[in-house]
Amino acid sequence: MQDLNVEKEDNEIKEPKLTIWGVIIAPGFSTVLVAFYSKFIVNSISNIKVSGTVSTTFISLILLLIVRNAAKYIIAVIVACKDKINLVINVIIGFSIQIALLVLPFVVILGWIIG
Repeated sequence: MQDLNVEKEDNEIKEPKLTIWGVIIAPGFSTVLVAFYSKFIVNSISNIKVSGTVSTTFISLILLLIVRNAAKYIIAVIVACKDKINLVINVIIGFSIQIALLVLPFVVILGWIIG
């Protein structure tokens, strides 16, 4: 009898915790942060290009992809610390599929175009 009550409690619809203002403000704040972050990255790339130590191609194809996906890496580590291995595997497999199906073919086609 108690098992049936537990199942009924799990199926209840939960109310959202964010208000309408939270839903409007959070993406706006994130957009502003991304804009400043992008400006910082572009200025950094210009400074590295002037110094001539690293090629622009390496920066644009390798480093920016790693920086862009840094949040996924951090999330995977945090979730792994909480012993949710299924979610970690989903994040890792999703990232690997993204690289295998989108980035690598793009780089190969770009290499053919450049020669």
